[in-house]
Parts: sequence; C-alpha cells; structure tokens
Amino acid sequence: MYKIGCIGHAGRHGEFFSRLFNREQLFDGYRFSYVFGEDEELSAEEKNQRFYHVDAYCSTADELIEKSDAVMILTIAGESHLPYALKAIKAGKPVFVDKPFAAAYDDAKAITEAARAYRVPLFGGSTLRHLKKLDEIRQLMKEEYFPFVSIAYRADPESPLGLYHYYASHIAEICMSLCGTDYRDITVSRNEKNVCTVVKYPHCSAVLMTTLDTELVNIHLIGKKSYSFDLNQDGCYIDGATKFIQMLKTGQPPVPYEEYCQSVRLIQDITRKMGALAW
Repeated sequence: MYKIGCIGHAGRHGEFFSRLFNREQLFDGYRFSYVFGEDEELSAEEKNQRFYHVDAYCSTADELIEKSDAVMILTIAGESHLPYALKAIKAGKPVFVDKPFAAAYDDAKAITEAARAYRVPLFGGSTLRHLKKLDEIRQLMKEEYFPFVSIAYRADPESPLGLYHYYASHIAEICMSLCGTDYRDITVSRNEKNVCTVVKYPHCSAVLMTTLDTELVNIHLIGKKSYSFDLNQDGCYIDGATKFIQMLKTGQPPVPYEEYCQSVRLIQDITRKMGALAW
C-alpha cells in the first residue's frame, strides 16, 4: 500500500482528499495514511471528524515525512509551504503543494529548484486548473486565435482572514495554463469588492475578474468566433488527485514548474497594484 501523508489541519482540503482515498477508495493501492498539523489545534475527536479513517496522527512533520511515501502540504498559509516542501523534497518524497503554491515568487522558485536538484517530482497549486473542461478549452485555443480571454471566479479583496490570494490563485493558475507564462505587464482596477486585472501578453490580453457574485469558473474566449464556458468545480478534487496519482506512478510532473512560479508572481503583482491604488 502506497501511503500518503498530509501536513496541515486547517481548511477542508485534507478532509476532502482523505474521503476520496479512504472512503471512496478511488485510487487502488493508495491510502491517505498520516496527518500532522500545527496550523490549528484540534482535539482527537475533531481530528477524527475532519479526516476519514487515517492510520495515525504524527507529532512532528519529520515523523510524517519519514513514514510517508509521498507528502501533501495542505496548510492554508502560503508562507508555510516552502519550509515543509524543502523538508519533504530533501527526504526524496514526491510532494503535492496546495494553493497558493507559495506566498512569494522567490519561495516558489526555491521549491521548484529544489525539486529539480533532488530529482523529486512536484505537483500542486489549484485543483480547478485540472477540470476536464479546461482540456477542451486549451485545444480550442490551439485551433483558433483569441486576442481576448476572460477568466472569473470568487475572491474577496477585503477578506478578514487575508485570503484574497488564496482564492485568486485559481484564476492566476488557469491564466498561466491557458495563455502562457510570458506576460509583460498588468493593469488593475477595482469597484468595491470586484477586482479586474488585464494581463498583457505579446499575443493576447487576459482579463481576470474576481467577484463574490459567481459560484462557477467563468471563461470567455473572444475572437472571430466567441465561446463562453461556465465550469462547475464539483469534480476538481478528483481531477487534481488523479493528476497527483499519475505523477506518483510515472514520476513525471504534469505541470511545468514555471507555471507555478509565474502564477505566484502574478498574484504578487495584482496585490501590489491594488495596494498602490486609493479607494
């Protein structure tokens, strides 16, 4: 049995993944086995309610990494991803780093450079970028030219928990996946809690919108023909976990590392320009 360890108590991603592996048993031979967390204090009863039938709760990250065949870093705070990722990578364990992939571009570069140096496969970021419908959209963009691409999803720039980058990372990663990593500049505008960013590429412009008035991922391709897509995210955890398992089986990371780094840089650029604007 291939045993996966989870670092991080907070949030619901560990809960979702533990049920996919242990209750639904969607991936034969793979088990969500160990959990360690220092990001939120939980009682034994609370842990058992949140994580489905894990084998053990570890007392340190080092213990979890040693026992696990692969490690999922599911802490909410992006600042914690670098130190945990480096520990797992240096131990030779394949790693899943949850969104936001990192808190800063330099952290993202350090994680990906370590993965290359130690030849450890690395995966993570937004699970929404792996929705099956996006494969169809990517193929359409190869066949036709679209000077404008718009992507919208939920994020609150006034979140009391400071989680704007946590949710906005979804559209930043989808942007990198659809349009590429070679963006040149951005402009940002805001109307109350609605934020609009124009990402300028040599070949197109991507318009990224965050709002609390949508429940779906909305994507529009504008060219000689225009297309609109409303993506239901219900299957995103299965789609993301499937890509992770494929990486564990093949040793081949399914996402170019530069996409992780540039998506983190894009969120940094957006939040910096938002901070410079006077409301």
